[in-house]
Amino acid sequence: MTNPIRKLPDLSRDLIDVLDERFPLRLPDPKDNEREIWIKVGQRKVIEFLIDTYDEQHKTLISPKE
Repeated sequence: MTNPIRKLPDLSRDLIDVLDERFPLRLPDPKDNEREIWIKVGQRKVIEFLIDTYDEQHKTLISPKE
């Protein structure tokens, strides 16, 4: 089974940083209605997915000598 993360193009840390700044992790505003809260949750989930994917793409695997 192939890893679906590997099917994505290499991600740019700069892009992720800009998106992370634009859609930061924060508590919901009490003035937001339920729909706005779920939209913000969805936006943040995408950022978290990109961060996880970037980390996976740039993980260094060191195997012990045999």
